[in-house]
Amino acid sequence: MSTENASTQPSGALMSVFDSLLGVTDAYRNVRAIGLLGITFIAAIALFGLFSAMGASAGSFGLGAIGGLLAMVVTFYGLNAVGILLMRQVEQQPAVSMKDAVLLSLFSSHRLAGVMLLEGLILLGIVLVIAVVLFVCKIPFLGPILFTVVLPVTAIIMGVCLFALFFIMFPLAGPAVWSGSSLMQVVARLNGIARHKLVPVIIQQFILGMIVMFVAAVLMGIVSSGMMSVSGMSAGILNIGGMNFVAGLVGGMSGMGGGSGYLIAGGIGGGFLLALAAVVPVLMYTKGLCVIYVGAANGIDFSKAEAQLEGGLQTVRRKAEEARERARQLAPQAPLATAAAGPAAAGLPACPSCHGMVTPDDVFCGHCGHKLK
Repeated sequence: MSTENASTQPSGALMSVFDSLLGVTDAYRNVRAIGLLGITFIAAIALFGLFSAMGASAGSFGLGAIGGLLAMVVTFYGLNAVGILLMRQVEQQPAVSMKDAVLLSLFSSHRLAGVMLLEGLILLGIVLVIAVVLFVCKIPFLGPILFTVVLPVTAIIMGVCLFALFFIMFPLAGPAVWSGSSLMQVVARLNGIARHKLVPVIIQQFILGMIVMFVAAVLMGIVSSGMMSVSGMSAGILNIGGMNFVAGLVGGMSGMGGGSGYLIAGGIGGGFLLALAAVVPVLMYTKGLCVIYVGAANGIDFSKAEAQLEGGLQTVRRKAEEARERARQLAPQAPLATAAAGPAAAGLPACPSCHGMVTPDDVFCGHCGHKLK
């Protein structure tokens, strides 16, 4: 009986994970999230298009680059605001307005950039350590013997770090920030998840990717088949160019004669429909990452990791403060050394203004021009 229960526990856990990830398919029901994501994309495209047009008319590449940078900033903060809305839904917290979500994003999204930078520095440090070890392996005779052990060990370390970086740190940093964690809490929590649940999180992300790709394929199939059918019917009923109308919707709004107004209207409506079909998978994937993070963080005690990280930071701060205090104590000693040289040259006349050495016959100081006589 106990053997049967033990054998059914993994399958039951897997089905629970699968059911929770299937729940991301209702992400489109979050009207605030889908509306904010649409506004974000529209604002980013409008900014990029406006600055690109201004740059093209003025012959300046810099304006287009500025527009691209502004579009990236709008997209970054907008996506984080959408993530905040979805995270609150996953954690079953009271919903907030789009305005509040944007404000929260403006005051917290910089933590995400900090986490990315910090994790990148950690990876760089690991790479440098491995490089130093490999340089040690260049020692004659002893080097090949060391390399026999160094190669498999460093390969495992690098592989685990890369998988943790691309499947834990980068994807789950957003949900960790959206849940309200500080920068150091995010780093400690992600490291804890990487140590305890690396493989389960990778499996869940694989399942999430399959679900999102399947839903995206279904949505694009529905939209494309419906567009082709209705466009063909519209071409016949509205007398706007036969099947050329369908080709015009795909190829662009050009050269349709009297039907150009319908083509423009159809292009706007069709573009909106395609954008809506593309927004839904993005919402699903974002909500899925929130679900994976909440499930992975459940059952892990992060207090020890956070305390260790905070203790390390306090040690660094204390050493930095000691170094500053030491520099402050040594700073007044520099003028004393200069003053000590004064009595040694006391037998020589000096300029009363700059204290430079002069001769008894000088009328003006040769250093600062001060009148001596």
